[in-house]
Formats: sequence, C-alpha cells, structure tokens
Amino acid sequence: MGFAQSRCLRSHVMTTQPLRVGPLARRRLEQRARQDAAALRGDRAADAGPPPTVAALQARANAYARREEQRFHRRVRRELTEHRLLSADLRTDLDAFDERLDALPPAERDHGRIAVGEGPAYVELRRLERRIARGHRRAEELAARIHARFTVARLRAARHFDRSDEKIAVYWGAYRGALPRDTAAREPERERAPELRRSDWLTTRSDALEHWQGGTDGQA
Repeated sequence: MGFAQSRCLRSHVMTTQPLRVGPLARRRLEQRARQDAAALRGDRAADAGPPPTVAALQARANAYARREEQRFHRRVRRELTEHRLLSADLRTDLDAFDERLDALPPAERDHGRIAVGEGPAYVELRRLERRIARGHRRAEELAARIHARFTVARLRAARHFDRSDEKIAVYWGAYRGALPRDTAAREPERERAPELRRSDWLTTRSDALEHWQGGTDGQA
C-alpha cells in the first residue's frame, strides 16, 4: 500500500554546502520512523523487507540518478555523435596513410623524407598527416568536454545519494528507538542502518564515452 511522500523525502538542489539534515526534515523523518515501527507489529525484519521510508528514499535516489544520466545524454548528444563520426574518419585516414606509405620504397618512408619529398605521393601523405593531426586534436577536445559533463552528472547524482544516506541515518536512529526492546535485541539485522544501492553508472570505472556507447547500444 502506498503512502503520501513527505517533503523531507524530496530531492534538494545540489549545492557545495556541507551535507546536513535540517530540523524540520529531521522531525518529519523521526515521525515517519515511529509510524513505520508501529506498523511493523512484530514482523521479522527479513520478512517485512525495508521500511517504507527507506524504500521511498531508495526509489527517489534511483530516479534522480536516472534523470542525471538522461540529462547528460541530452546535453552531449551532438558532441558524442561528432566524436563517433570523427573516430571513424580517423580510422579511414590512418588506413589510407599506411597504404600510401607502404607503396613507397623502404628507403623513402622516413618522416624527414615525407616532409620534403616531391611528387603526388608525398603531397597526399602530407595532406593525410594534417587531417589526422586535426582529427586527433578535435577528438581530444570533444573527449575532454564530454568527460567534464559526465563527471558533473556523476557528482550530482552521488551527492543526492549522500543526502539520502544522511536522512536514513536520522530516520534509522528514531526507528530503532521506537521498536520494542525485545524486538531490537532479538533481531541484530536491525542494528545498523540499511545502505542505499547506488546506480551502476556511479560505481563502475567506465569513462563517459564507454558509458555512452553502452547506453546507445541498450537503446537501439
């Protein structure tokens, strides 16, 4: 059975200020804890599952992380597409450069000879070198921009989880205190506050480009 969402469960604007739970949110969390403890009515923790407030905080944190992930995809869609096309062009240019270089006699393949050599073959090699250098510079610029935005999205989502952990710590202290003493002593699984499960994209070591590739493959 569902229940109305308290304002203390709603997401906060991400700031650089230290994490803390305000007095109004603390009172609401403590009130919710007493209600959840009263509704338990002796059920074992393993059978009852997480209290409704913990489940609600987990769901809202998951939803916030998902919104940040989707916002990242929307904001860098153009850069990601350009990076993908640029990478394909670079592979083509590198293959063409190697093919034309292999066509030259071995003695004429060094970089110094290519820089001053005359004839259509050397002109084409120098043109490809310039294209490849420009492509690499642009790819690095795009990758840096994408990575920066990905880092911001990760930090915002992680900070929301941190705020939710702070709320659970407040809630769980009141929840434990509201349980009958024999219940608390009989079930040590209720001793420690539950930990929120963080979204996979916040815990994996994949970079922004790897994450986007996986996301687009999953959406295809």
